[in-house]
Amino acid sequence: MPNQSRGRGRPLGEPTKVVRLPVQVADFARRFAHSPMRAGDINGFLDLQIRVKRTVPLVSSKVPAGFPSPADDYLDRALDFNELLIQNPAATFAVRVAGDSMIGAGIFPDDIAIVDRSRNPVDRCIVLALVDDEFILKRYRRRGGKVWLQADNPSFKDMPITEDMVFEVWGVVSKSIRML
Repeated sequence: MPNQSRGRGRPLGEPTKVVRLPVQVADFARRFAHSPMRAGDINGFLDLQIRVKRTVPLVSSKVPAGFPSPADDYLDRALDFNELLIQNPAATFAVRVAGDSMIGAGIFPDDIAIVDRSRNPVDRCIVLALVDDEFILKRYRRRGGKVWLQADNPSFKDMPITEDMVFEVWGVVSKSIRML
């Protein structure tokens, strides 16, 4: 009797691998695998909603480390954090950082990294990459046809990317938000 369940849930012939993932990441991967993606679709894919623009006042004088001078009674234009942090809204998402491999770059655990999927990685930029079914945030290095990921913490070794690894750059970190 032929196997009745063969091919269910995936196209025939497509290789699979059993991995344990947090439910939220597994749901994300499932949606990714079953939705045709085009440039600009990332907001819908991630279930993001564009919110109403909110601004805060921006004081026009620079402050060394304290409050604005009482003599500076005027404000500069309103500061919109969307405008400050996001260049391409359709291709941008945010991730919370875990671990301390990027502290030398000023990115600490629980900080928020702003990732732009429309930017191509260049040597020394910081990327969110998928390496063998694991998301990591590291510095992208490329020299002489070789690619490796580098932490900004001397406690971590470089990670050479080899042909037998599954490797994909998901986006370039354009900004990070320091969470105190």
